[in-house]
Amino acid sequence: MNGARSIVANALRPSFSAPAIPTVAARGLRTRTYRFPRWKPGRPKPVYPRVIESMPFQTFQFAREIIAKDSLEKAKAIEAQKERIMKARKEEKPNQHKIKEMEDHLEYLEVQAEINNPRVKYSFDRGIIDMEKPVYRFLADRKWREYRRPILMQRLTQMNVMPDLLPKIEPEVDVQLRFKGKEIHPGDFVASFSSENKPTLKVISFKPQKMLCTVAVVDLDVPNVEKDRFDYRLHWLVSNIPLSHTQTQAFGTGAKPSDQIVQWLPPHVQKGSPYHRYALVLLKQEDRLDAKALKESNIKRDGFVLRSFQAKNKLSPIGAFMFRGQWDTYTKELMQQHNLPGWDQQFVRINENKKEKTK
Repeated sequence: MNGARSIVANALRPSFSAPAIPTVAARGLRTRTYRFPRWKPGRPKPVYPRVIESMPFQTFQFAREIIAKDSLEKAKAIEAQKERIMKARKEEKPNQHKIKEMEDHLEYLEVQAEINNPRVKYSFDRGIIDMEKPVYRFLADRKWREYRRPILMQRLTQMNVMPDLLPKIEPEVDVQLRFKGKEIHPGDFVASFSSENKPTLKVISFKPQKMLCTVAVVDLDVPNVEKDRFDYRLHWLVSNIPLSHTQTQAFGTGAKPSDQIVQWLPPHVQKGSPYHRYALVLLKQEDRLDAKALKESNIKRDGFVLRSFQAKNKLSPIGAFMFRGQWDTYTKELMQQHNLPGWDQQFVRINENKKEKTK
């Protein structure tokens, strides 16, 4: 009986070759994508419900009402603060320090008026950001300081860019570097083929200000065989770069004209040499630099000291980036094409102890 039951049970099981449940196609049904009706002239435009504002949750709607009331109170405080700032500016001897503090408090109020708005968070999470609004600048700055900035500072410190290049760098802006359209992360190894041409650079500023900046790219690990040490080499120097919280493109599509002082020199590492550290530093200018005078000063690539250049031109570092390079299969061809010396040489570390024994 047990055997008969198993045979009957097996006979009732569906075959694996055919689906146990009929599919949509087997039922003779067709799938249809719903489309909104097209608007025609002369007819009222259809109003489609918004996603967030029309969510059918009673608690959520109560929360929106509370947030709206709070925003109205903040709006009144913002108008009152604007009037105070206008009065302070109309004084015979306006106190600029006091006005600056009042403007900072005004921006704080503008952020607090929108920080709890679910529409703002929804837009920010999806990359719909208006940097003209203080709340989006605040959120972007907070996100950068939570992830990208700590990683950058770790690379700069761990690989001794500080203090080898500059004693201290406190980044205030987010510097984003791309070679041939590929985004580079701090400390990445960049192939010589990718870095043959100058990169595109994007600078995200979180403060509502317009500024002129200088970009310097320096190699920190150029071998000096005679003195048995490593020297600096300048690979790129560009001044008078206009940047702001809305003008973020320094080089590339959308960038405004700037003054190139020293042309781009492709990064190259000779065979046998350890990997090289390439540091990009963004320096804020107090005023417009005389590009013609800088070009005539014949800035030397080899032995370039960024500290001296910074002090002489009254520049302050506000952003940085670093990447690495090493000898690869394209380096020899790159050096030959650009007439760079050393493509036929190889560095070899001599063990001094063995050398003394052979003597």
